[in-house]
Amino acid sequence: MADMRILYTADLHGNPDFYRKLFTLATRKKAGVVIVGGDLLPKTGEYANLINEQRRFIADTLRPLLHAFRDSNPAVDVLLMMGNDDFSINMHLLEEMEEEGLLKLLHMRVHPLAEGLSIAGYGCVRPTPFSCKDWERYDDQQKILQPGPYKPVVSTLDGLLDIDEQEWFSSHPTMQEDLEQLARMSDPKKTIYVIHDPPWNTNLDVLYGGQHIGSAAVRRFIEQHQPSAVLSGHIHESPKVSGKITDRIGETLCVNPGQTEAIFQGVMIDIPGYKVKPL
Repeated sequence: MADMRILYTADLHGNPDFYRKLFTLATRKKAGVVIVGGDLLPKTGEYANLINEQRRFIADTLRPLLHAFRDSNPAVDVLLMMGNDDFSINMHLLEEMEEEGLLKLLHMRVHPLAEGLSIAGYGCVRPTPFSCKDWERYDDQQKILQPGPYKPVVSTLDGLLDIDEQEWFSSHPTMQEDLEQLARMSDPKKTIYVIHDPPWNTNLDVLYGGQHIGSAAVRRFIEQHQPSAVLSGHIHESPKVSGKITDRIGETLCVNPGQTEAIFQGVMIDIPGYKVKPL
């Protein structure tokens, strides 16, 4: 397997300084590939206007940054995917940038990464107590919802649409079903998976109160297929609570670098060997 250095982060939530830090580090550390594992776009401000805010961020901030990075690092791929706080109605803007060669999209896709190694992604998460349901799915056949104080919505061309949660989740595959499809599309033993929701009951899915809230479907996927690595995010505080940014399920390395509002969090992963170093 050829040597490769991966710069991985997640949950940047439209922070321009974090994106600049990411691309500066990628250049300085000579990364071979840059990966953002979900939750790309802003989530603050008036909720009813967030679709437009995220659209503006893509056009006015993300696109210029990607152009500048490609111009100075033409051989370095940027791979990314939306997460549960990103409105899927704006996906076409990322697809347009993919056509321009500025990025590669990861959700339910498989890309060659290095000699003998591929990378694939999955951006959905199990139900949360938050409003946007675009990227939420039942974890598995248990069909557990997480009711919260916010009304459930999805993004449409006409804005945010109120939905019935049970109808929404029942009309989509479960995470378990999606992940099995992704396994059929790839060779798990030779694939790194970027999965926004971390595996359940690990160092990577712990809330401040100590509760493990990761995905059981992701854990079963790892236990069954034993990929070389799974890179996650979503639970920002978990590394601070557990004191760990890595865990292992069998032979699989699992990583969640966490994220904060003040200090950029990311990791370098050197292959072969899968040596993980926080940035």
